[in-house]
Amino acid sequence: MGRHIGIFVGSAGSNSGGPERYETELLRAMLAEDMNSDFEIFCLFHGGPAKIGVIAPNVRYRAIWPAVRPVSMLTTLPVALWRSRPAVLHATFIPPPITPCSYAFTLVCSSMFEHPHFYPPAIRLRLQVLMGLAVRKAKLILCVSRHVQDVIRERFRVSEDRSVVVPLAASSAFRPMPKAECATFVRERYGIAEPYFLFSGRWERRKNIASILEAFHRFKQETRAPHKLVLTGERTWAATEAAEVIRRNRMQDEIVDVGRSLVDELPMLYAGAEALVYCSLWEGFGMVIVEAMSTGTPVITSNSSSMPEIVGDAGLLVNPLSVDEIADAMHRVASNESLRQQMRERGLLRAHDFSWQSTARQTLAAYERIRA
Repeated sequence: MGRHIGIFVGSAGSNSGGPERYETELLRAMLAEDMNSDFEIFCLFHGGPAKIGVIAPNVRYRAIWPAVRPVSMLTTLPVALWRSRPAVLHATFIPPPITPCSYAFTLVCSSMFEHPHFYPPAIRLRLQVLMGLAVRKAKLILCVSRHVQDVIRERFRVSEDRSVVVPLAASSAFRPMPKAECATFVRERYGIAEPYFLFSGRWERRKNIASILEAFHRFKQETRAPHKLVLTGERTWAATEAAEVIRRNRMQDEIVDVGRSLVDELPMLYAGAEALVYCSLWEGFGMVIVEAMSTGTPVITSNSSSMPEIVGDAGLLVNPLSVDEIADAMHRVASNESLRQQMRERGLLRAHDFSWQSTARQTLAAYERIRA
C-alpha cells in the first residue's frame, strides 16, 4: 500500500483499562496486517510506545510533550501533525483540537450525549466538547457498534457515508481454561474458595454497581448460596454509593474487591467465574462481554444500548433498573448446570464473531476509504 498513516493514541500508556486495550490491540493487529505502510504513532502518554511494544522499520513513535496534556494537544501536537502531514490520520480515543489534515475518529460510547448525568460536571463538559468536536469535524467516524452509529445519525444528523461500524474484540489471552486450574489460581491469589459471580469495570455510575450489589444481596438472602461477588476495576468518583450499599446490607464478608487486577490475571479471573454480571446502564460496546464469552464464562447483561447487539443469544438479558431481574438471573445461572453449559457453548461461538484481526482489516479499509 505504501501509505503514510498517522495515528493519535490518547490512552496507550495511561493504564486506563478498556480504552488502552483497544488502542494497543488494534495497533498490534494493524502493524502485523500491513507491513508496507509507514506508521507514525503520536502518543499522548510517554509510556505509550512501550505499552504498544511493536518495534519495526515502518513504525515511528512520537511522544507528545509537555506532560500537561491540554497544553500539548493545543501546541506541540498540531505542530507535529503539520510537519508529518500523513496521508491518513486516525484519532483512536481523543480528537485533536487543531489539525492541518482531515482525520478518522473512533467513537467508543454515546453516553456523554444520551446520559450526561452519569458524569461529574467537569468530566461531562470535557467529554461533550471533545466528542462533539470529533463528530462534527471527522471525515469518517468509526463506530464500535450499530447502536453508537444510530445515536450519532439521529442526534447529529451524520450522513451514512460519514460513519462505519468497526467492532472491538478480546485479546487472545481470553480463552477457555481448565476449571481446576482457575480454582487453584483464584484461591491462592485472592483467597476465594467459593463459587463467585464477577463484575469487571471501573466503578462509574453508568456501570450500575449499586443495583448489582443489591441484586446479589437479594440472591443470597433467598438462596443461601455460598457464592461471593468479586469486583475488579478501579474505584472512581462514583464508588461512594456502592460502598454504602455494601455497608448498609452488611455484605462485607460476601464481597471481594480485588481492585485493578493485572491484565495477565484477568483471563483466569473471568474463566473461574460462575458468570459475569455486567448490567450496565449504557455501553457503546462492552468489551468485557466479549472477554467473558471468549473464556466460556456465562454472561448476565443489560437489555439496553449496545449490549444485546454484542451478546446476541449467548447471554441472559435483564432490565438493568430491576434488582429482581438481576437477582433472578443470578439464581438461574447458579442453580442450573445445564443452562451454564448452554451459555458457555453459545458464548464461545458468539465470541468467534469478534477478533482484532478483523477489526484491523476493517480499520485499514476505512483508511483507504478516506484516502479515496
